[in-house]
Amino acid sequence: MSGRSTPLLAATGIERSFRGLSVLRGIDFDVPAGAIVGLIGPNGAGKSTLFNIVSGFLRPQRGSIVYDGADITRWSVPRRSRAGLIRTFQTPQVFAHMTVRENLVAAGYMQTASGFLEDLLALPRARRDLGRMEACAAEAAERFDLAAVWNARAGDLPAGRQRMMELARAAVTKPRLLCLDEPSSGLNVDEIDALRQCLLSLNEGGTTILLVSHDMELMNVATSVHVLCFGEIITSGPLADVKRNPRVREAYLGV
Repeated sequence: MSGRSTPLLAATGIERSFRGLSVLRGIDFDVPAGAIVGLIGPNGAGKSTLFNIVSGFLRPQRGSIVYDGADITRWSVPRRSRAGLIRTFQTPQVFAHMTVRENLVAAGYMQTASGFLEDLLALPRARRDLGRMEACAAEAAERFDLAAVWNARAGDLPAGRQRMMELARAAVTKPRLLCLDEPSSGLNVDEIDALRQCLLSLNEGGTTILLVSHDMELMNVATSVHVLCFGEIITSGPLADVKRNPRVREAYLGV
């Protein structure tokens, strides 16, 4: 799905320091609705800090984050999640003692309308919600090639499968903006190719994606890329153009 002009998320004037060390300085960038936007840069560029600010795990000392027209700068992580802003982590976060099925079904609770008492008593609306969650979980398992390990314990899966399960779990929540932090970490070549196809499929289905990755092959899915270096965005644009930028070649590609 190609990006449209209206930004789903816009960061303006973002600044953050730690113990007097400036990590982000006046960051401005946006994520158009329907786009796949990449964020790249060398180690220590400030990518993780910016990603944590976008997802709510850190607050900027200056600047604002606007999502779907609302200023979410001070919103909590759960509130952002309920609004459809979902993130993954560099290290997969799974419920190790639960099965793949249970992990995926649990993610669907964000979309349910029934309350605790209805769930406890298995009232009709709660049963309908459970049926929908099971269906969404099964669909995500097929999309992310997890059907064969549907009943396996998540903690027993190899790292690559755990990564794919985390992505499937994020997809079950029906995110509007999916923020992916190094999603290809721990995946082999075939799994990365499958991941690429999954991201394109999610995007075609209406999910906007913000992607942080060192994997330039995976980054080819991005409609545009921002390059962060020493706390500043030094250039933005299509990946092919960004790769030719002399500052990027010096700072990021080591050329």
